Amino acid sequence: MTDRKFFPAWLLAIAFCAIPLYATHTEFWRTSSFKGFLKGNLQGVSVSMDGELTLAPETRAIFNPDETVALSVVAGRNGSLYIGTGHQGKVFELDSDRHGRLIFQAPEPEILALAIGPDHALYVGSSPEGKIYRVTPRGKSSVFYDPKVKYIWALAFDPEGRLYVGTGDRGEILQVDRDGKGRVFFASNQTHIMCLTFDRSGNLLAGSEPNGLIYRISPQGKAFVLYQANLPEIHALATDAQGRIYAAALGNNVPGAVPGYVLPSTSPTLVSSPATTVTVVASAGNMADDPVKTQQPQQPQQPQRAPQRPGRTPSVNPNVSAGVQPYHQYALGRGALIEILPNYTAQTLWTSNNESIFGLATRGSDVLFSTDANGHIFDLKPSPDGPKLTLLTETRESLPTRILPEGSDLFVATSNIAKLIQIGTTTGTEGTYESQVKDAGFISHWGEISWRAEVPAHCGLQFYTRSGNSARPDNTWSDWAGPYTNPPGSAIQSPPARYVQWKAVFHGLDGQSPSLVEVSLAYLNQNLPPEIRNLTITAGNERTSLSGIPIISSNPVMTVTPISTVTTSANSPTVYDTSGGQVVSKHPIYVSWQAEDPNRDQITYSLYIKSADEQQWHLLKGNLRDTNFTLEPDSLADGEYQIRLVASDEASNPPDRALKTELVSAPFWVDNTPPVIQTISHQVDGRTAVIRFQALSKVSPLEKAEVSTGEDHWKEILSDDGIVDSQRETFTVRLQGLAPGEHVISLRAYDTAGNIGIGKAVIEVR
Repeated sequence: MTDRKFFPAWLLAIAFCAIPLYATHTEFWRTSSFKGFLKGNLQGVSVSMDGELTLAPETRAIFNPDETVALSVVAGRNGSLYIGTGHQGKVFELDSDRHGRLIFQAPEPEILALAIGPDHALYVGSSPEGKIYRVTPRGKSSVFYDPKVKYIWALAFDPEGRLYVGTGDRGEILQVDRDGKGRVFFASNQTHIMCLTFDRSGNLLAGSEPNGLIYRISPQGKAFVLYQANLPEIHALATDAQGRIYAAALGNNVPGAVPGYVLPSTSPTLVSSPATTVTVVASAGNMADDPVKTQQPQQPQQPQRAPQRPGRTPSVNPNVSAGVQPYHQYALGRGALIEILPNYTAQTLWTSNNESIFGLATRGSDVLFSTDANGHIFDLKPSPDGPKLTLLTETRESLPTRILPEGSDLFVATSNIAKLIQIGTTTGTEGTYESQVKDAGFISHWGEISWRAEVPAHCGLQFYTRSGNSARPDNTWSDWAGPYTNPPGSAIQSPPARYVQWKAVFHGLDGQSPSLVEVSLAYLNQNLPPEIRNLTITAGNERTSLSGIPIISSNPVMTVTPISTVTTSANSPTVYDTSGGQVVSKHPIYVSWQAEDPNRDQITYSLYIKSADEQQWHLLKGNLRDTNFTLEPDSLADGEYQIRLVASDEASNPPDRALKTELVSAPFWVDNTPPVIQTISHQVDGRTAVIRFQALSKVSPLEKAEVSTGEDHWKEILSDDGIVDSQRETFTVRLQGLAPGEHVISLRAYDTAGNIGIGKAVIEVR
């Protein structure tokens, strides 16, 4: 056994304290959670709730109809699929071999609802001011029913072959029999009925807008509110074999914007989605990020009739002619996934403040849903420990408006380039994950990149990095450096910069995939010198605003320091002495400053001073931690001076990395000598007297004078030239109506340094 030596704790503490604690130290950027990985871009890669990156199920686009938006999708018989699009009212059919063709075009621009009838015909709901069309398997079309409503949002057939129609803007559900005869089945007092489906008991389920209500309606038309969300729109509904009901609630958080699918825009620029905060929670409509928990059944509320709002459409803006610009701008908003159990207990399984749900479906016990942020496709699996969320894949540039499970595959209809995407069950063979861009705050030197992962035999995982000095990667960034293949740590080859990004490339084989759980990137900020914001010299009553230029020590990389401001001000009062003698007013010199260090290093200061007739700086005080200093008035002779402030971060950096900044003040005057007052002449003629005074200041100019004839009553007086502003001034005092006897006439003068001089003349009136 190896001998171990133990040191007393106090000795270790002393040794530790002897080591400098440097503020500019190595930082580690770690990514290891679902929330952290979700901020990056996934291409062929999935991320689980446990923060594990793996290859995603194989995904491919199987049909592109050369349209802008795909708004509805339904599965037909023999493996066929039907896609309803926007702007031109087209419906496409994909056969089992995934060959597509146009089978119907409505006069109305938007196809928001599709359904397969018991006769195997396709039923098409068009908007606005649309109709329900019947399209036979041979492609023959006809008007099946004209509902005389503005929007047709949803179609659903019951086992008896009756068609139910969710409409807007009167919020009615219509029932249409096999012969095309319809009636109002349920009037909701809402503006729109957005979605329809059936529960396992044959009741019709409906989601509304704007009060976010979920209705259960019996075959006889008796309605009951199962749930009211705290978001305005129930956009989609789905059920499973166990009788659970799932609802997608959404609401836009952009003032004045239309919540729902997409917004029309004439700009060809796609709006990038903000980083999404995703939580798996449970609450009866509560969006707070609480732990998963079960709530008691919510008491149904009787909804109030929503006011009619002409032109208000919750899921798409169909007031668009066939020739408009494509929909380029997404309506990003809030979203929630709600579960209602057979005992009516409701809980919120997922919520986001900037991500809305559009597609919703169930496959076995799993819940599948799509969102607008980067086109996320999520899979929520139940488990004894709570639901497990996995981000299956991203459609990136396309908004996944509808999802449709069919057999073992999942089909996704997208908009802003209409596509039909197929997500299979087989794991892909290659995928890429790009991290978010890391802002290191300053130009930094990169250390090593390391990671924790499991890589099966014949699979591979490689890393790359790139860096730049713009917040978004562009052609000014470095090329991808790598590959790095050593998990414990590989030296990063990207050049020093402020921003950095890493990329992981996954290679799989035979359904096996690498599993990545943590990535760490080390970096060291460039040390920057302290920044002196201002330097204030307060001496006497002199008030001056001056400018000084900071002198920056050499920097091994690059530093740009702004010009600082140096101010000279005064606030010290002077006590007046009216005894008639000379007053010497002593004023301390106050030095104060503001400074900060970009690296948050500890700053120490040194003050130096020199007079105008000196060549070298003399240390006043070193190793200062405070940001002020006081010079006693008798420590300096009268004259012109400058102060130099030196700020250093040497307390937080090794000697070879420590940096300094200097700031030199503009000249200021030290003046503790009061003005000298002399009587030049005086004349008395009867009861009239004329006295002439001279005031002389050695250093500072005069700025004010006062005269007194006794009883401590002072009155301001101007100099003979009309303004008191020089070091030498003369004053003439004329007095009339003097009483006989002796009179003392006093003059006191103030200089700009706050010094006061007093003189007097004694006259006698006979």
